[in-house]
Formats: sequence, C-alpha cells, structure tokens
Amino acid sequence: MNKRHQRKSHLILLFTMIFLTSVSVSSTLAQRQKDLLKNLSPAHMEWLEIVTPIITDTEREVFFKLKTEQERERFINLFWKIRDPNPDTAENEFYREYMERVHFADRYFGIGSSKRGCLTERGYYYLLLGKPLERQIFATQSDIYPMELWFYKGEEKYGLPGYFYLLFYQPEGVGDYRLYYPGIEGPEKLVIPSLTREQITRKKAIEIIKGINTELAKAAISYLPEERQDTFSSLSSQTIIAAIKALPEKKFASDYARNYLSYKDLVEVDYSHNFVTCSSLARVFLHGDYYFVHWAIEPDKINFAETQGIYSAIYELTIRLEDLSGNQIFSKTEEIPLRLNRQQFESRARQRFAFQDLFPILPGDYKLLFLLKNKTAKDFTSWETILNVPVPKSEQRLGPVVVFHTTSPLASGRLKAFSFAGQEFLVSARNEFSPTDKPSVFCQLWNPGGLTDRARVELALKNFDSGAEILVQKKKLPEALSEERLVRFDPIDLSQVKPGYYSLEINLIDKEITLDSRKENLIVLAQPVLTAPWVYGKVHRSMPTLEFLRMLAAQHFLKGNYQETRKILEEILSGREELESRLLLARTFLALGDNERSLTEALKVYESTGDREAAKVLALVYAKLKNWDKARIYVDKLLAEATEIGVLNLAAEIYLNLGNKDQAIYYL
Repeated sequence: MNKRHQRKSHLILLFTMIFLTSVSVSSTLAQRQKDLLKNLSPAHMEWLEIVTPIITDTEREVFFKLKTEQERERFINLFWKIRDPNPDTAENEFYREYMERVHFADRYFGIGSSKRGCLTERGYYYLLLGKPLERQIFATQSDIYPMELWFYKGEEKYGLPGYFYLLFYQPEGVGDYRLYYPGIEGPEKLVIPSLTREQITRKKAIEIIKGINTELAKAAISYLPEERQDTFSSLSSQTIIAAIKALPEKKFASDYARNYLSYKDLVEVDYSHNFVTCSSLARVFLHGDYYFVHWAIEPDKINFAETQGIYSAIYELTIRLEDLSGNQIFSKTEEIPLRLNRQQFESRARQRFAFQDLFPILPGDYKLLFLLKNKTAKDFTSWETILNVPVPKSEQRLGPVVVFHTTSPLASGRLKAFSFAGQEFLVSARNEFSPTDKPSVFCQLWNPGGLTDRARVELALKNFDSGAEILVQKKKLPEALSEERLVRFDPIDLSQVKPGYYSLEINLIDKEITLDSRKENLIVLAQPVLTAPWVYGKVHRSMPTLEFLRMLAAQHFLKGNYQETRKILEEILSGREELESRLLLARTFLALGDNERSLTEALKVYESTGDREAAKVLALVYAKLKNWDKARIYVDKLLAEATEIGVLNLAAEIYLNLGNKDQAIYYL
C-alpha cells in the first residue's frame, strides 16, 4: 500500500471513529431530550419533532427551559418570524413552504413506516433541504435493495458543493429507508446477496449498480458528482453530510433565542412576534477615576408612523446589569421619542440609525442586557453581552479597540457616548467600511505604570482568514498618546484593500516584550455606500454629576457595599436636597443596622412626598424597633393603596405581635 492510500485509510478510520463517537454522544443527548419532552404538551412535542431539521441547538435548549404554555407559544411564533424572508408581508413564505414539505414527506415517506413521513430520515433531509432537482426511485430491481437517489444544487456560502447527491436505501429490503454513508458502509451494502453469485466485493458491487444506473453507481462511491471515481473511499461525502447537518446553525441566527430567556417577561404579547435584528456593541473606558460603559444599538429597521409629513416613533429602552449569578446590579428604563420632518426622513432614508449612550460601572464581571421596544410599531430588539471591568491598575493595560469614521467637537465639560476630551468619535456597531472610507483607530491606555521611554504601540491590519498582514503602523507611545490616555493611530486608506473580513490588532510593547494586545474586527465592502450611522445620543455633564453618582451608589447598594453607598449619597446630599438619594440613604442605614438614622432619613422623604417606598422603609424600621403600633400605621396605609406579598407578610407579623391573631391569619 503506497503512502497516499495509507494516509487516506487513516483518515477514513478517523472519520469512522468520530462518527461512532458522535453516535454515542447523540444517544446520550437523545435520552436527555426524551426526559425533557415529558414536560411538554402533545402539541408542543409535535412541533418540536417537526422542526427538528431546522432548529438550532440554542433554540432547542431555550425551548426546553421555558416553563409555561404561553412562553412556548410566544417562542414558536418568534421562531417562525425570525425565518420569514419578507417580514413586511402578511404571509410567512418560509412557514408556508416548510409546511408544504411536511405534508409531502408525510404523504410519501411514511408508507410502510411506523413513523410519520416527516420524522423519517428521508423526511429529515427533505424538510431541511427542500425538493431535490431530481429524485430517482429504484424500488423494483432484483439485484439491489430499494433505493432513492436525490440530486441537489448546494448553497456554497454555507459550505456545500455546487451540486451533490444523497442516496437512501432500505436495508435488507424492509423497514424505513435510511441515508447511505459512502465512506463508511460501501456499495456492497446496497446489493442483494445471491447464492448463485461469488462473494460480493466493492468492485463487483459497483459493477452491478452501474449496470442498473450510472448516476447511482457514482453516488455509491461519492456524493460529489465530479470526484474521481477510481477509489471506493469518500471523505468528501462525510464532509457534505456534516455540512448539511450544520445548516441550521449557519443559516438561522439564534441570538434572539438566548435573549428570549431574559426579555420574555419584559415584552408584552403584542410585541413578542415582532423581533427586529440589530447590531450592537458595548465597550468600557475610563473617564478620570471612573469606568463607563459606552454602548450602541443599531436596529436593522426603524418603523415610523407618518402624520401630515411628520414621522414619529416612541421607543422604550431598558438596560439591565446583572452579576454572573443573576443578581441585578443596575436597571434603567427610559422613553426615547423620535420625530422627523419629511426632509429629515428622506435625507436619512438610506442611513442606519444608532442609539448610543453611556453609564458608569463598578469593577466586576457582568451580564448586560438591552431591550429596545418601538411602542409605535409594536416591534422590539434585544441584545446581551458579558462585560469584564478590571480593578484599577490591574495587569490589563489596554482598553478595547475602537474603529471610527470621523470626529466632531463637543463642548467642554460635556460627555457623550464615544467622546473623550472634547471630541466625539463617530462609531458604528457594524464596523463596516466602504473602499472610499478612511477609518481611524484608537484604544485607551488603562495602566501606564512602569512603562519606560522605549515603550511603543503597533497597529496591524490582518486578513481575518489567513492572518496575513495588510499594513502596519508603529509609534512611540508618547507620540500616540492624546488626552484621556487615548492611543490613536493614523487613518487607514482602504482604497487598496480588497473587500473582505479583517482584524485590527494593537500591541503594547516595551523592552521588546509584548505587554498587552487588543483586537477588533472590521469589514471592507465591495462598493461605496454610506456606512456611518445617524446617531441619537444624549449629552451629559462630565463627572462628578448627580445622575452618574446616583447610578454608582445604586450599584454599590445592590452589590452590598453599603459603606461606599453611604459615602456617595452623603456627598450628593451635602450639596443639595435630592429625595431619591435620601430614600436610598434610608435603605442603606437600614441595611447597616442603623435603625434610628434610617428612620430619620425615611421620615424626611415621606413627610415631603408621601412616597410609598419611604412608607415601606418606615414600617420595616418600626417593626425592627418593635414599635408595633407605629409600624401598623404605615402598613395599613400601604395596604389601603395596593397589596404586595412582602407587605402582607409584614402586616401579619405586626398584627401577631399586637395580639390580633385573626387579623394576622387574614393577611397570611
């Protein structure tokens, strides 16, 4: 055996081992899914079976995690909506075509099977790939088992060849048809043994099959029509099968499914079917001594309502920050009204719209969730990501890389998303650029400690696939540094860069040692188009401001850092009366066990506003002080307005200590 055939034999053995291992893993997963299926209604169990060929692993995992029938129904509607090729039309063409495939499979592939046709192997591939260009049936031949030969045109962008075969056969001539694996089984599996014939070798089997149909013989060797037919082993066939099975993961985005678990309780039913995809980013930067999250969300579509030449849309934005255990650290909801005249609307019609803003954040590891609802059009988008915010002077020296279009001046003492030292950087979440663009790049030097005067920074633009360097910029660190410790590089001329995917890499080097490295991806388009977004962003006062200090105090409180919370709130209240901060200070003293000071602060808020949350604090403090009569006064006021489980439980405790057992039992 020559080296070429020996190597190929080793590869075949490797593929076979991988195949058998995957079968073992799949069996374990199948058993786990059977256990999970027991929690589903018959209708939802049937739906999951029907969509098995096209559902992604993430979608299936999320579907099993849902608890109620309503959650599952909303998810199913969203599942089909995501796949709708024309979401602006009343009919979902993908759903219609897919159900037509189901009906065809049930009608033709279920004959003689104990399963529905769509649940057979032929059904699986028919639902996933659709109707083949050609379908040949060999059911009455005396030398071969019943077979079907399918011929497809492949979608090359998803890793499939231009054209390929699939071959299904009925083992031993009974039971369900199943997919034939050329590189593992061999053509002799397709031929009926005969007592009058010598032992069937692979070569002999091919001769028999070729005598019936040449195309069938080709497919028995390889699913790739143009592959050389001088060998009985086919690695390319296994690759084709793997690429087909991977199609759902490549064709259908499943980010919405991951986010669904987070937003399902925040989105009303009439919104839940109208998911709009988006591009998003969140980057952490230092402003003075404070970290800030700069973020951008760019919905793929903005739907306006038009009245007498005025185009309007009212958005509701919810931002939620959690630690990695799921505990809420920060939450904010605000309304964003958009209003354009006809000239503004028409001039911006081809430009993407970007919502951008920033907020302060404490060091730590977080999950960040955005939910953006268009209350006018009843659609929504969402996005979540993981953030790492290092402690000051950590080993991480460089902040994230940002690619931007242009800069514009910003008034002194003001702060916006992606703005530094009086300059606003025009940033897009998509990082797409035309060949006529000249984007620039920056990152931030977070920790300059210990760097020598020989320190330098290098920027490399690399081909994303091959890693080949397209261009390199090198600068001494002092030359690259600007205000707020931004490390800036010269604009990049893309006119000589081929369209494609690229990565940008910034390295911090000192004494010829790379101390830190940061990367970002970008896309160079083939044609000149407008890639810079139209940005809606708020202008804030620079730190320290009431707005941002209060956010930091709230984060400290929810992290359990009560002394830090107290320090910030007392700083705020030393300069002005601010009732929201005073109420949080009352809660902070309560958490610290200082009941008297908590009582003092809560009374100031309640006497000024009659605030319900202040009344809750007062009821709790008086209960802790065992002043049950005073506690009853506030709990009765709370229950007269509304009932809450926490207040009901507190009322039961209060009345029990007052000796009124009947009333205590009533509240329980």
